[in-house]
Amino acid sequence: MPFDFNLYSGLLIPFFVQGLLFAIILFVRGKREERLSDTLLGWLLLLNAIKIAFWMLGFAGWYDTHDGYSSFMFYFPFNNVVWMGPLLYFYLLSLTNTEFRFQKKHFKHFALPCLFLGLVAVKFIVDFAFNRPFPVEDVAQYGTKGPLADLDKNIWSELIGYGSFFYYLFISIKAYRSYQVYIKQNFSSTEEIRFDWMRNLFYAIATGVIVFFIFSLIQRFVEIRRSYVFEWYAYVALGIVIYYLSIAGYFARPGHRQQLLFEPVKEEEPQQAEVAKEKSPELDTWKEKLAKIMEEEKPYLEPDLNLAQLSRLLNTNPSLLSKIINEGFSQNFNDYINDYRVKAVIEKLKAGEQKTQTLLGIAYDCGFNSKATFNRAFKKLTGTSPKEWLEKNAYPSS
Repeated sequence: MPFDFNLYSGLLIPFFVQGLLFAIILFVRGKREERLSDTLLGWLLLLNAIKIAFWMLGFAGWYDTHDGYSSFMFYFPFNNVVWMGPLLYFYLLSLTNTEFRFQKKHFKHFALPCLFLGLVAVKFIVDFAFNRPFPVEDVAQYGTKGPLADLDKNIWSELIGYGSFFYYLFISIKAYRSYQVYIKQNFSSTEEIRFDWMRNLFYAIATGVIVFFIFSLIQRFVEIRRSYVFEWYAYVALGIVIYYLSIAGYFARPGHRQQLLFEPVKEEEPQQAEVAKEKSPELDTWKEKLAKIMEEEKPYLEPDLNLAQLSRLLNTNPSLLSKIINEGFSQNFNDYINDYRVKAVIEKLKAGEQKTQTLLGIAYDCGFNSKATFNRAFKKLTGTSPKEWLEKNAYPSS
């Protein structure tokens, strides 16, 4: 098998291997642990590795062999951007909902990708069955491709493919923002399930695809000398995204500590929201019951306390409890619980416990399970960091 190791092909190899290796690892783990999110992430990485392989093999000389290797470059489905959008969207849904499974209603999202795959299959079958040996279209090709080789490579195919991707990127970002609201409404500790890296990934992928798209359009109207060398940098950027996605995704453990059941829903219309608010039963009575439980039983000391657990203590359902907290205290569940934890920390600081243990140790005793969450919640309630609060209030630390 010919492979010219040079600067351009060689530097793309690690990215290709990274994507391929982690795809296999995630496929195996996804099957072993029945984790759909791992399987979908594996497909995302595999398709990105295949896309990088296109430029890697091109620089390795496969275009210039003028034999079966060159034909492979024309007929293998390297251009798979139309698959990326749906896979990214459903990866997010499976990551944020441990019970997510594909249903019939979801298959429509893969109609367009399957159509593009069908075009690739058609050009391969027709050209190899009816047009081989391939005609020599110009001196450079030497008969390595048939008349249908570029069937899926016209400007309309690219516009549809990129348009589909950006549509799914848009609804993925929208769903991610809804997920951030969901975890604040349902969990008191969100550090391990915030998945902040997903937000960074969305913008990184968006930037990379925009670069690919703009450069592709420019090449259709402006002749750029050695354009394939310039586009190589875009593939390097894609390789960096592969590294980020594979490592961050591998260590993301949905439902490892919390049971995630997020489902993107349409926002309520204003009239519906008002009607729901008017129907809140005996709000003041429920507020008193909740405050009594919080003071007497101190459930906020449990680091992984969630809305469902607290609703069971109150002998009600999560929906009603969420409404009580939202409307009665003008807070989401996360802020409501962490305010109690911060106040408990302050009581211990006033009692001088910082003289015998660390601030973080006190925070853990009061229900926090991460330094970042503690600092963020403390500053949100008091306007200062814990250390600044101690200095301001003249409470010496150890």
